[in-house]
Formats: sequence, C-alpha cells, structure tokens
Amino acid sequence: MARDRLDYVQRRAELPMGMHNREEISNYFAWQAELFARFAHGTIIDHGAGTGGLASALLAAKLGDVCAVEPDPQMVEVLRAKFDGVPHESVAAGTLDDYLDAHGPASVDTIVSSNVIEHIADDVACLEAMFELLRPGGAVGLYVPARPELFGSLDRAVGHHRRYTKPDLETKLARAGFRVELVQYRNLVSVVPWIIAGQIMKVPKLGDGSLKVFDKVVFPVARWIEDRVPPAYGLNLVAIGLKP
Repeated sequence: MARDRLDYVQRRAELPMGMHNREEISNYFAWQAELFARFAHGTIIDHGAGTGGLASALLAAKLGDVCAVEPDPQMVEVLRAKFDGVPHESVAAGTLDDYLDAHGPASVDTIVSSNVIEHIADDVACLEAMFELLRPGGAVGLYVPARPELFGSLDRAVGHHRRYTKPDLETKLARAGFRVELVQYRNLVSVVPWIIAGQIMKVPKLGDGSLKVFDKVVFPVARWIEDRVPPAYGLNLVAIGLKP
C-alpha cells in the first residue's frame, strides 16, 4: 500500500476552503517558496501538488527543476494542462512510492510538502518514503496545521487526521531519519478566526472573498511581523529536516 495515499474526494473538497493550492493566494505561496529557498536546490518535488500553486511559486523562484507529484487523476490533468511546455517543470501522477519505483532511491535533492501529510494516516511512513527518495544532504520542507486543540469542522470537512505540536513533528521527523533543522509556529493571526469558523460556527469551508483579503491585506503584515518575531503559537507549523 502506498505510504502517502490520499483521499481523493476529501482533498477535492478542500480546494474551496483555501490555504491549499489556491491561485488566489499567490502571496502565501510566494512566501513558502522563499522560505524553502534556504535549502531547496536541484531536483525538487512538490508533494501532493494539487492545482500547482506552490509548484508555480517554486518555479518562479528559480530554485531548480520542479516536479509536481500528485495522486489525484483529476488534479493531474489540471497540472498537465497548466505546465505543458513549461521549462524545468514536470508532472508525475501517483504517490511518492510510485515516484520511488520509477526513479529509485536517492533520486531527488529536495521535497516540499505543504498541507499534505495531515491527510495521510501513517505520516511517519510517508516521511520515511521522503527520506528514501532524498540524496544525502537533501532536505524536506513541511508546512502543516498545528495545535490539536484547534481541530474543528474545517479540519473534519477536508479529511485531516491530525493537527501537530512542535514536539510531535520533531519526533516524527527524527523517527524517519531526518536531522531536524527547524520547527516553528506560524500564522498566529488566523487562530481566532479559525476557532470562530471551525469550533463555534462549525462551517465546512471559508469563502473566496475572505481568502483574498487574507492573502492581499492580512498575510503580508503578519508575515513581516512573524519573520522578525516568530510566534510561540500559531495555526501552522513550518519544519525543515535534512538527510545526513
């Protein structure tokens, strides 16, 4: 059984929720690409690429050759149409295990995975597949939902298995073999709106209008502050692990 098999129906349902592979939140993905640029190089996999928001940002940052790996056949068609003929960009249908079967171990330099591993039942096995795919000195960059107490209707609607704490994510990266370079909370500004939407109002998704406002107005200010003073709590965690 593939170690990063995702639930197709639930991931499709996630798209209107935002914060996951949305073209409307270009500032958000550009920031992630800039963050991962600290270590990303060579052959880069965008794991669970969805509709290609992060892959586009990674490509624009000119960090290396980007491969969008996606198991959902419908999303694969979107990716192929989007990146057809685009230099330094390719699309691989399937899971990381499928990519491993096709290309072999130690075949990539960087793996980035934004809002994906929380959908996978055995996330440690998925991290182990990443470790196997990476060359020595390679790196994985993760962006995941944080804090179990924030789990609510928005998480349930899109099939999240969990939200992470810093110690939990550090432990799982170490179990997979990685040397943990960074695990840091981000997105403090979204905690209260998330609680209101997901635990009080119990809505299944966020509207496009609120996402655009977040990306164009709220996120740039919050990012500027958090880049300088990382918060001790947040809606998300960013992590970087290196393969020795």
